[in-house]
Amino acid sequence: MNFTLGKKLGTATKPPCEDTGGQDKGEEPDTTETAYEVDGISPKIAIAIGDTPKTATFFAAYSGSKLPPEVQKLIDGH
Repeated sequence: MNFTLGKKLGTATKPPCEDTGGQDKGEEPDTTETAYEVDGISPKIAIAIGDTPKTATFFAAYSGSKLPPEVQKLIDGH
C-alpha cells in the first residue's frame, strides 16, 4: 500500500509485543515513535507511526466489520 505522510502529529507510545499470549512476561518496555498524518485521511481514522517518514507504518482505527471508505480506497490504489 502506498501512502503519503502529512505533518507530524506528535509521539505515539507502542506497548511491548505480546505475541506469546502472556507466557513470556519479560521486562520489555514501551517504545515511542513519531506519529504522522496520512494525506487524504483524517487522523481520527488513520495515522502512520515510525522513527522516520521512510520507516513509518500505516495504522487504521475502526470498529465494525468494514474498513472506512478512505482506507479501503487507499488499499485498492484509487
